[in-house]
Amino acid sequence: MRTFKILFGVGVVIAVTIASLTNPATTTTVSAQSNAAPGQAKKYRATRPIVVDAQTGALRMPTEQEIDQTVSSLTSLAKNAPDAGAQASAGGGAVSLDLGGGLAGVMLARPNGDGTWETKCVFTLEEGAEFLGLVEDNQPR
Repeated sequence: MRTFKILFGVGVVIAVTIASLTNPATTTTVSAQSNAAPGQAKKYRATRPIVVDAQTGALRMPTEQEIDQTVSSLTSLAKNAPDAGAQASAGGGAVSLDLGGGLAGVMLARPNGDGTWETKCVFTLEEGAEFLGLVEDNQPR
């Protein structure tokens, strides 16, 4: 089951990446909100171009919708382990801990200016946002 969750998560990230690569939108608005509880929504903005424009092949800044999709996907896929899991003694003095499905990594990819891609496996929204160049936008709107 855990393998299925990891494969599903990777599939969703790949689908979001492909969707953003083929999106013909050319706007450069770069703020979005995560799916946090009302009143606690965080806005994000991009600090680097991470989308390859489908029409021109050039790198561009992500749109608000692309940032929102990315933050949404990372929020749901990169969940931390629960605070307390069931512990069990194992042979040789080892202790096993049931993480309840937490700590599954998410594979991300970002384009470089030379046409190559960088990849990284992240475990939290914060790690993913940092890798993709997304930062909280605290500017009042």
